[in-house]
Amino acid sequence: MSDDLAEGNLFVELQVASWPPAVSQTLLRKRDGRQGLTIRAKASGRLRVELQREGYASLVVRTLHLRLRAPGLLRLTVAWRGDEAVVAAGGQIIGTSSDFAPEGFVSPEIVQETAAPVDHAGNERARTQRRQNAELLLQRLGADEAQGREWFAATALSGQVLADLVEMVREGRRHHLPGLAAELSHLLARGEPLLQWCAALVDAPLIIYAPTAPPAPDGTVGALIASAFDIASERGGRHELAVDLDVWLRHEQPWQGGRTVSIETLLVGISEALALPRADRPLSDEDRAIRAALSESGSTLEALCGFASAVSGLTRAVATAATPTQKS
Repeated sequence: MSDDLAEGNLFVELQVASWPPAVSQTLLRKRDGRQGLTIRAKASGRLRVELQREGYASLVVRTLHLRLRAPGLLRLTVAWRGDEAVVAAGGQIIGTSSDFAPEGFVSPEIVQETAAPVDHAGNERARTQRRQNAELLLQRLGADEAQGREWFAATALSGQVLADLVEMVREGRRHHLPGLAAELSHLLARGEPLLQWCAALVDAPLIIYAPTAPPAPDGTVGALIASAFDIASERGGRHELAVDLDVWLRHEQPWQGGRTVSIETLLVGISEALALPRADRPLSDEDRAIRAALSESGSTLEALCGFASAVSGLTRAVATAATPTQKS
């Protein structure tokens, strides 16, 4: 009996509003009987294409960095044979899992490879949005100069607390880890995030540096956390992509059970997992997995500490950018 899933191809049309996307986006997720296809667009300008077939291991293809001539429809062909697959656009192969090259895919048309971007496309948009939100909130609050000084003082203090906690955790005093996670969550991801709020008041940039093409994590909780917080405060080495902090916090990260979560949501989840259990929030299996990952994996713990150090540096930069009347 022939295996109708061993070889084949799919043609798909994707609506692309802008390129590259401000954050990772799922452009297509479909399941048709015994096979499925998921296509995600990355902020770096790549596509991640995953083909699932009943009875076969998933095939994942990561494309080149792409440049589209204009927003609109992106037409792709996904072709496979056995455990090999390619993705093509306009007749040009833009990604392959091996040296597999089906006949007929040769001439470039609408897509071409470019160098990896050095600045995320959403940076200026995020900074503008922060500034507009701050103006609206100031009007609503009717804040005065004294309140402004309090906000900047609180931001500076939080940054120093983060730096101290990172130092102690790196020295092996891991009982300070819950405090580190809670401080990050409070500063960045709850209510009106203090750091972003103060940065908006002085129109200060919040730039961190991420890998342009991060390696795919192995699926363990520790590797997924390490990948989410693989950030540097300065450009260099693998960390060449300048990305706004808010853009990064909205970035979707693979998580357990085939889900994706924003890094902001993951940060809050880590803080809650490390906090003391409460009667209204007992420890879940996911909480236990997060605790185990941070206690057993040095690379996972160091990634979180590195992210906290970068955030601490941003608080110092924002405090420095504050005008004399806003500083204490």
